[in-house]
Amino acid sequence: MLLRINYVFLTPWVVLSLPPASLGQQSTLVTAIVAIVGSGGMLLKSRSAVWLASVSLLLLIVWGKVARDLYGLPGPDSALLLLQFMLVIFLMEASTTTLTFDHAIKQLEGKEDDLSAVARMRVTRWERLQLLNLGKLTIASFGLTLGLLILGSLISVSVNHIAFSGILVLAAFVAIFILLTYRREPEERGRPVD
Repeated sequence: MLLRINYVFLTPWVVLSLPPASLGQQSTLVTAIVAIVGSGGMLLKSRSAVWLASVSLLLLIVWGKVARDLYGLPGPDSALLLLQFMLVIFLMEASTTTLTFDHAIKQLEGKEDDLSAVARMRVTRWERLQLLNLGKLTIASFGLTLGLLILGSLISVSVNHIAFSGILVLAAFVAIFILLTYRREPEERGRPVD
């Protein structure tokens, strides 16, 4: 049930942690729009709306970091920024898994034969396994990235070229995104022809 309303809690946490100047003093409006799109996507079972809300949150997190640098504001704690980023990706994938589960269960609705009961059990097991594996992967990614941040601060690696830093951040984002989203859907098997 929490996955269905996660945008109601996640969106204010992300948006209200941004500097108000970065959103033109419209934090409340942005929070409402993203929360409505995400929650509406979950209620209406629209993957496009869920992905739009999640990608919006990811872009807002990145924009918040850029805006703090542009306005000369103190930066957020790196661990908090990383936690928000990973949690948005986790909930985006968990929401997609939930929508896939809902679609599969809806197709079995009203069918009480033995084959449908077995299919319901398998789909339920698949959803639990997907969410468990996604949680493990997210925790491992968070721990690894946090460890690398700590290691980098101990070694005092400094790079003054903004383009190089941007490329590294983009590469890390793409790598984490691919790891968390690759092959999360159940494989469709062809039906035998009658």
